[in-house]
Amino acid sequence: MSFPELFNAAFTHPAIDNHAHPLLRAQSRNALPFEGSISEAEGEALIKDAVHTLACLRATRQLAKLFGLAEHASWEDIKAHRASMDYMDLCKLCFKDTNIQCILIDDGLGVPGLSEDYRWHNQLTPTATRRIVRVEIVAEVTWFQWKKTMQ
Repeated sequence: MSFPELFNAAFTHPAIDNHAHPLLRAQSRNALPFEGSISEAEGEALIKDAVHTLACLRATRQLAKLFGLAEHASWEDIKAHRASMDYMDLCKLCFKDTNIQCILIDDGLGVPGLSEDYRWHNQLTPTATRRIVRVEIVAEVTWFQWKKTMQ
């Protein structure tokens, strides 16, 4: 190991996820295709083609290890196992060994009601989650509210 101090800092000090997006609510866990976690493609390309990419092959191998599945588990095996898990157990498993101390969540985009409130994420990390406020979203809402009062 050439740089033991750097290794120690990178792998033992708590991390801050400094621009995360909120997790989906349990009842919304299937509202978006799981393939969206490995690709930004949309529609047919997401479902048919994303599963043949290097990103999917790597994610499949990593998720199989995380879930305790066989080394040669398929993407469909991963999806089936994920679907069979209790949602909170799934979330806790995914955060378990990350060493994430705190999450800064950007919840200014997305479909209202689809994802958890930023405070919900406190149960996954040692330090409370903080919210990143998108000034442009606040300004837009304020402008529309002002416009309504002027009519």
